[in-house]
Amino acid sequence: MDLEEHTLEQAGERCEECGATLTARELELTLERGGPTLCAIHLADVADVDPDDDPGAPAT
Repeated sequence: MDLEEHTLEQAGERCEECGATLTARELELTLERGGPTLCAIHLADVADVDPDDDPGAPAT
């Protein structure tokens, strides 16, 4: 099995959540991230949470 890195070459012009037309910068960010296609508002809702950065995590 060949594990090849896949990149997103094209993105939709509308947010997958609300259907808003994306700005040029939002499209650029979508391509850089490799998806999903989200407007700035919905992109802010999606955060990569690092367990080491979680202030509510119990101390170990």
